[in-house]
Amino acid sequence: MKIKTEINDFTNKIGVISSIVVTLLSTLMLVSSLVGSEFDYDKFEFLCFFNIIIEFLFGVIVAFNVLKNKEKYQHLIPFLFLNWFIGCFSTNVFINVFENLPIWVYVVTFLFCLSNFAIYSNFKHKYLNTALYFTNGCSYLLILYYAIYLIPFAPISCIGILALGLGFYGLVPMIVLISHTVILIQNFIENRENGFAFGTGIGIVCVGFAIFAVLLNIESQKISKNTITNSFEKVNTDLPQYITISQNLKPNFFNEILLKKNIVFIASDDFFQFINFDSFGNIKQYNERKTHNPIINLAYLFTSRLDLSADDRINILKSNFDKRLETEEQLWDGKDLFTKNIKEDVKIYAKDRLAYTEITMDIACAEKTWGDKEAIYLFQLPEGAVATSLSLWVNGMERKGVLTTKEKAKKAYNQIVGVESRDPSLMQWREGNKVVVRVFPIRYDLPRTFKCGFTTPLKVENNTMKYLSLDIKGPNINGAKTISRIQMAGNEKFETSKDFEFEKGFYTNESTGLDAWEAEVPMTNNVFSTAFIWKNKAYKINEIQKQKITFKPSEIILDLNSSWTKNEIERIVNQTNKNFFVWNNNQKQSINSTNYETVFAQFENLTYSLLPLYRLKENSLVITKCGTISANFEELETSDYLKKLKERTQQKNIKVINISENLNPFWQTVKEQKIVSYLKIDLNKCLKLIQENQFLEFKTLENTINVEPANMAIQETEIDSKNQNNGSNHIYRMYAFGKVLQEQVAMQNDSLKENKFVHLAKDANIVTPISSLIVLETDEDYKNNGIEKNVNTLGNASINNDGAVPEPHEWLLIIIGLTTVFLYYRKQKMVN
Repeated sequence: MKIKTEINDFTNKIGVISSIVVTLLSTLMLVSSLVGSEFDYDKFEFLCFFNIIIEFLFGVIVAFNVLKNKEKYQHLIPFLFLNWFIGCFSTNVFINVFENLPIWVYVVTFLFCLSNFAIYSNFKHKYLNTALYFTNGCSYLLILYYAIYLIPFAPISCIGILALGLGFYGLVPMIVLISHTVILIQNFIENRENGFAFGTGIGIVCVGFAIFAVLLNIESQKISKNTITNSFEKVNTDLPQYITISQNLKPNFFNEILLKKNIVFIASDDFFQFINFDSFGNIKQYNERKTHNPIINLAYLFTSRLDLSADDRINILKSNFDKRLETEEQLWDGKDLFTKNIKEDVKIYAKDRLAYTEITMDIACAEKTWGDKEAIYLFQLPEGAVATSLSLWVNGMERKGVLTTKEKAKKAYNQIVGVESRDPSLMQWREGNKVVVRVFPIRYDLPRTFKCGFTTPLKVENNTMKYLSLDIKGPNINGAKTISRIQMAGNEKFETSKDFEFEKGFYTNESTGLDAWEAEVPMTNNVFSTAFIWKNKAYKINEIQKQKITFKPSEIILDLNSSWTKNEIERIVNQTNKNFFVWNNNQKQSINSTNYETVFAQFENLTYSLLPLYRLKENSLVITKCGTISANFEELETSDYLKKLKERTQQKNIKVINISENLNPFWQTVKEQKIVSYLKIDLNKCLKLIQENQFLEFKTLENTINVEPANMAIQETEIDSKNQNNGSNHIYRMYAFGKVLQEQVAMQNDSLKENKFVHLAKDANIVTPISSLIVLETDEDYKNNGIEKNVNTLGNASINNDGAVPEPHEWLLIIIGLTTVFLYYRKQKMVN
């Protein structure tokens, strides 16, 4: 009751009601401005400018009255401070001195201003008063930070006062700090308990910050220990310097902050030096919103500086934090986009041991924007999967993608997006079997819809076949309304980890976002009677041919890293009559039953390894255990390591056994390019092969590709009477993809071979390392960019059109048959 009375007394004081109205109005406009900054609304600058004018007039009037009669108007000082800060934040949106501030900064600043109302009004309440002074102490340090940070801007602020008083806002934190400190000292003299509560707030924040800074510095020192200049270890000059750090870095909250210094997070190395507005410099593109976080910025001052360039840190973020989408080249901004709807349509072909997944997405802007936006999505495909369709809706009509070389597709996209600003969509292959899809343009009044399809093998495990959903990253997917549907080509039973309901003849599920899920189908041997006929060739599914071969390795290398356990190493090195080695400090070192614990201790913090395979002896055996993290060939592109790996390794007949279920990007590319013979088995089978001097390999027959996850092979044969066209066209698409990957190494610097396999990719309409799918607005656009529309090819895959495609002579027979029926029907009609 007492509190209510005090509030009523306060609102009855002179100027309070009008100040509340101005404050609410300006706060509303500030929130709108901040949302506008986040989503790039086209009217946010106007809101900022209008808000600044209101705050300027309010500030002049109130400040004049306070200076004229402090006793009468002192109760308005909290309103003055609050509106000054609202003006500061509005100016920051307009001029962006502080880059983008996190939400907690605005909240803490407002808590500071709100607690001032009680402090300056001599509010009396034992517990609430203590809480308010404590809150004021916690937030006081943020005002101090503002004041110190803006010292270099003081001269410019003084000059800027002439321009609508804008420069004054650069002086506000210092004015507030000094005025507030004077008033606090007066209050603490009268009431020491308030001073204790205020000091406790400051102390807790200081302790929390000290802990954060210490932990950040510890992580920084760990990273610095792995730099070349801080080590006497023998250096592998074939690898870039940052790789050593990447290999020894276990991703966590703190080292991500360190790596993002001056890439995402503002870092003021010298607070008293003028800060350039473009402080990020010329570094690789990194598509993450730049942020000014005061806590992180201050902590950088107490942290050892990393001896790494911004580009090196971006490469580490790509490999260790899976930030490859953020580093994709982006011609237009896309920060304000979100995925509105997702349709996930899956059709499983149990007899073909594969599935087709069609993803349809609606992309939108939250509000009206400045300019056009570009959306980029990254699809992580399962091993052996291939992208087989792309569509973009233009003027309400679906336009299907055209398959062409990756060079032509990229050139056409850059020309139309970067110069002409019109409709295209582009689908590109990336290492690690990733696919990137780009869509342009998108506006508030022009939401876009695109569709893409992927052919994936079913993963065979024991007596089941497993479908794994796709991992997709893109603009704000988590809030999308998602409808999923699963169909079976046949009546096979299946079980899913996601709840599907049978409705209107289909199994469907409605959810939010795109959760990972899987479906299991019982194993069937009918697969081996399945074939697809195309252009006088039959593509038949056979059981994959495995064979044990005699293989006595010249040396056995354990590719150790933190994924291994001591027990696994012990079991291997206890093998009799075998010599084992590791590569440590760029040198080969023996490992055995007496020293394995000591040796392994040197690898326990190694996140991933990059063996110099080109330095191993011929007929070596490598036993590895992969995690999920590694650099890939893209990050190693300019290194001597990758050059030597490609030129000197394949002829060495190196065998690799992976005892892990995981396959990191490095080993996946090595496997795809057939640089080594790769085998994934468990440790028990591995030990048996070592003891028997054998190796299990998959036969690769002529005109055959192996689809290892599905435990099947697809063979191209001549048509005979036994062949039935009873399989889906996805069989041929998967065959073509495997063939391109199989020949990828041989195609390097050989234009004739590359042209041959580009033609194969076009025929099957698949996205590969040498081909891309592109959608352009008009047929004239294809012609102008030298892209020929695909004729007599499989074309884009479809969820509703997956069966046999008639051959040219079959089309002729169909046409003749239809014509005959038509003429007969017409003749009968005339007779009647």
